[in-house]
This record gives sequence, structure tokens and C-alpha cells, in this order.
Amino acid sequence: MRSGTRLAVAAFFALALACALALLIFVQNACATDLPSRPCPEAGLNRAVVVSLLGLTAGLAVTPFAFLAEFAARRRIVYRGSWGRAMRRGLLVGLVVAGFAGLRVGGALTVPSALFTLFLAALAEWFAVRRFDLP
Repeated sequence: MRSGTRLAVAAFFALALACALALLIFVQNACATDLPSRPCPEAGLNRAVVVSLLGLTAGLAVTPFAFLAEFAARRRIVYRGSWGRAMRRGLLVGLVVAGFAGLRVGGALTVPSALFTLFLAALAEWFAVRRFDLP
């Protein structure tokens, strides 16, 4: 593993920590719903920002782990496309987490909808492996 790869892994970790910090700061300062004593006209926008930041944080946190797992599985050799696969998997995790959070905020998260979301992500990864990854 070259120093550029190590730097990229560290950069993804730093970005994930920065997004998590931004999420915590935003959640502490934003209102989530209307209260009798304090109306909140931006509650819907605040929830959307929280869901987006949560998905972004999860995706950025998973990407270096996906790369390092592939690096370990391929006998400590970085092959062409490893970062692309790791980013694709991070994107899928971020979308699933954002989907779960959005369904939960909307009151529509049930076991069947959660399983369906996971199934769609697994199906997308299966098709992507078959279509984009070299044998």
C-alpha cells in the first residue's frame, strides 16, 4: 500500500468525523418539531438536513473500511478498481441509512420495508459486481 492510499483512507476517516461533528452541532441547535411554547417553521427542512448528514456520514465512514476489507481479502494487493468498489459500497450504505432514517422520520419504517430496502441494496450491489467488476 502506497502513501497516497494511506492518505486517502485517513482523508475518508477525517471527512466522516467532520460530518459526524457537523451532524451533532446541527442537531443541538436545530428544532425538530413544533412545541407549544416555540413554533418551528423549518422543522421539515431540519429533518431533511439531519437525514442527509446521517447518510453522508455513514457512507464516508464505510468507504475506507470497504477498501481495507478488499485489500485484506486480496492478499494485501491494491487492484485497479478497488477504490471504485469501496465508494460504490459506501454510497449504497449511505443510501440505505438515509432511507431508513427517512422512513423512520415519516413513521413508515416497518420490518417489511426495512427488509425490502436491504434487498434492493443487495440486488444493486449484485448487479454492479456482475456488470462493472472485472473477473
